[in-house]
This record gives sequence, structure tokens and C-alpha cells, in this order.
Amino acid sequence: MSQKKIAIILINYKTYAQRFLTESYESLLKLNYPKENYRIYIVDNETSEETQKMLKDMAPEAVIVPNKENSGWGGGNNAGIKQAIADGYDDYFAIVNMDTIFDQRFLEESLRVAESDPKIGIVQSKLLLHPPKNGEYLLNSKGNQITFIGFGYCGGDGEKDDVKDKVFDIVTAAGAGILVKKEVFTQAGWCDPDYFMYHDDIELSFKVKLMGYRLVLAPRSVIYHKHEFGRSIRQIYYMERNRFRFLLEFYKVKTLILIFPAFLIMEIGMLPYEIINRWLIIKLKVYIYFFRYKNIKQIIKKRKQVQKLRTIPDRELLRNAVGVVQYQHVDNVLLRYIANPVFKAYWTAAYKLLRW
Repeated sequence: MSQKKIAIILINYKTYAQRFLTESYESLLKLNYPKENYRIYIVDNETSEETQKMLKDMAPEAVIVPNKENSGWGGGNNAGIKQAIADGYDDYFAIVNMDTIFDQRFLEESLRVAESDPKIGIVQSKLLLHPPKNGEYLLNSKGNQITFIGFGYCGGDGEKDDVKDKVFDIVTAAGAGILVKKEVFTQAGWCDPDYFMYHDDIELSFKVKLMGYRLVLAPRSVIYHKHEFGRSIRQIYYMERNRFRFLLEFYKVKTLILIFPAFLIMEIGMLPYEIINRWLIIKLKVYIYFFRYKNIKQIIKKRKQVQKLRTIPDRELLRNAVGVVQYQHVDNVLLRYIANPVFKAYWTAAYKLLRW
């Protein structure tokens, strides 16, 4: 396997680096890959002289990329990758989280898998939860999952690590640890900064899938993830807004019609939960977003761009999508015993009708 020039992209926001960068950066310096062939880029979202100095002191061998705005995951990655291309570290881009520790073989194993098949578009590392529980590292993601109405979640989160060494296809890739080839990334139109947070990695993954590429897990490429699940109001807004956007931009019109009854049932069923948790105002803001002309115009434009990438039908795009949510952070009695069985049955029947 020939050596490739690889850029490793991390994103900082204000004091985020003070919590996570030291361990992450030190583990990246110890990678089992020639140092002259990879470079670490730290994008400083909403940059300041203070944060730039802090990052340079903490990671002197990294390239600091100042970003005036907080442009989220997508915009931050785009800024780092733009600089990496200018520097010539652009055969592959490793897009990773800063709240991580990297196994020494992480990069070489991801690259080995990526080079094994020209139809592989994105390689995800196996993500393990850090710190270990009772001396054992549990899974954070063995490839992410998505339901047919757009809810995404980490596959295998909190479960025993049962992943074998064989590479396998995944439904969508977790943005905390992926490797993507330059040609694939640029052809896909880069990341979409308008997603800002949540569904942004799904958006990139599904563009790559539409282009006919595979998404796979590299089991021997391991990243230890200090995953923190939160439910702030801001997160709820972006989760729901971007879920709606994803459906409207990626699904064919016939697919949208097919899933609409289930989508409507879910929206009505979530109302009591949103009222109890005081999310109703936030959900109304999500609905209002889709009635504004400038937003509708933007979504139509984006939909046209996405659909131009299409080389596969929705039946293939949604292969192995599910009707159930199996994620420990959102598990409850209503979800487990009512919503999941109903939507699993709906999707089983609907997928049989999906011939386009």
C-alpha cells in the first residue's frame, strides 16, 4: 500500500480544547503512520487571539486554522480541508472529534480498508466509549443507524464490543471518526454548513451513498470516544429541523408520500412528550422554519443539487434503514412497547412497496 498524504481535521470551539485536546493530540503524535505523511489541522471556530495562542501552545506541531464564525461541524471541516488541500495533504481527509483518544493503528487501518476497494467512499473507525466500564470498553458506534423517518442514532451504543475483524457495510457513518478520499468528498459537494449540528454526518454519508459508493466500518481502526449525550433546547431544534431537511432533500417524492402517514403519526404522538418536557415552543419554531420563503427556496436548491448526485434508487439508498430506535439515551416504555413495534411493522410493509 503506497503512502498517502492525509489531513486529520479537528474542531475547537472556545474552551473545548482545554477539556479534550491534550490526550487527543498526544495520541495522534504516536500513530503508526509516517509522520511526514499526515498533518493535524485544528479549526478554531469563532476564533480569537487567545484561543489561537492556547491551541498553538497545546499542539505546537498542528496547523491552526482560524475560523471567524462558529460554522459548526460542516463549516469547520470545510475550512480545515480547504487549508489541507492548499498544503498538499489531500489524498484523504480524516474527520475526527477532539473528545477522543486514538489507537496507534487507527489511521493505517482506515487507509488499508479505504484502499481495498475503489467503491468504498467513507470508512468509519470503531468507536469505543471512554473511560472503560468495569475494565471493559463498550461500543459507542459500530456504524450509525437511521430510521425511515429520519431519526439517527449510534449503532450498538453502550453494548458489549462484539465486532469481529471483518470489514462490513454500514447504513450511515458517525462523524466522530471517518476517513474520506478527496475525490469523493469534493464530488459530494463538501459538508453542508447549513446543518450546523446533528444530521450533518448523515447528510455527507447519504450524498456519498447516492453517488454509488459504499460506507464501511474498519473494525481494527479504533477510536476511544468520551461521548457525552445532552438534550439542550438548542440540540432539540437542530435535531428536528435537520431531520426534516434531510427527508425533503434526499428522498424521492414518491418515498415522501409513502412515509408521510408514519411521519404524521410520529409528530402527533410526540406532542405529549414535547409538552411535558417543555419542547413545544421549540418544535413550533422548527415548523415555522419550513414556512419561510427563503428557507423553502434554499431547500429546493439543495434538493436539486443532491438529486443530481443520484446513481441509485431509494430502495437501495434505504436498504437496512430501520423502523425502530434502539439507543439507550432515548429508551422509554412508550418507545419500546408502542412506537417501535408500530413503526417496525409499517416500515416492513412500506419497504416492500418501495420499487423506485
